Amino acid sequence: MATPIAKRRRLRSFISGSSALACVGALVVGTLLPVTNPATADSVAAAIPQQSISTGGTAEDPAVLDALSAMPTAVAIPEIQTIGGTVSVTGLTDTALRYPFDQEVPLTDGFGYRSAPVAGFHDAQDMGAAGGTPVRIIGDGVITEAGWASDGCGFSLKVQHQVAGQAVSSRYCHMQDNSHAWQVGQTVQSGDQAGLVGTTGLSFGNHLHLALRVEDEPIDPLPFIAANAK
Repeated sequence: MATPIAKRRRLRSFISGSSALACVGALVVGTLLPVTNPATADSVAAAIPQQSISTGGTAEDPAVLDALSAMPTAVAIPEIQTIGGTVSVTGLTDTALRYPFDQEVPLTDGFGYRSAPVAGFHDAQDMGAAGGTPVRIIGDGVITEAGWASDGCGFSLKVQHQVAGQAVSSRYCHMQDNSHAWQVGQTVQSGDQAGLVGTTGLSFGNHLHLALRVEDEPIDPLPFIAANAK
C-alpha cells in the first residue's frame, strides 16, 4: 500500500505531464489554425487597394479637374467696323431664325414688284399687326442701325446675322417712335424685342415692314425664315 508521501509524488508527476501535453497541443493547434484577431477599420482599409473613379479610360484626378475648371472658355466675339458710314460685322456664329411676332398676323403687302401704294420693287414683307404689338428680333446678331432712318423706314432697327454660313441682315421699319433703346454695336439674341409696331416714316397705317438681305441681296423674308427656323 502506498504511503501518503508516495501518493503526493505521483500526483505532482501527473500534473506536470498534463501541463506539458496541453502546451504541445496548443502549439499544434496554433500551427494548423491561424490566430485570428478582431478586425479594425484601419486594418481593413489598409488591406484594400486604393481605387479611383474613371470615365472614358481616364482616371479622375482632383488636380487635373481643378486645372480644367480654371481654364477660360473661348467665346467668339464679333468684330465691328465702320467704313464710310456703313457698319460691318465679322466673326458672328450661325443662328437659327424665328417668326417676328409671338402670334400670327395678317400679311398685307408681299415681296416683289407692285403698283400700289407705291409703284416699284418692294424688298420686304409687310405684316399688318396692330399698333403697339411687340416685334421680335428673328435671330442672334449685332445691331448695325438703330433709331430714325432717312429713307422712309421711319423708326427702325437693323441687325446683322450669320445664317448657315451666310451674311444675313434683318431690318424692322415703321415702328413706334422711341419704342426701343438699342444702339449700334450691341449684341442681341433671338426673341429680343426690336420695338413696337407703328406707322412712322413712309407708311399708310400700322404694320411691320420686315426686310431681309442675304449676302446683300434682298430676299423674300418668310420662306427664308421658315427654311432656317429653330
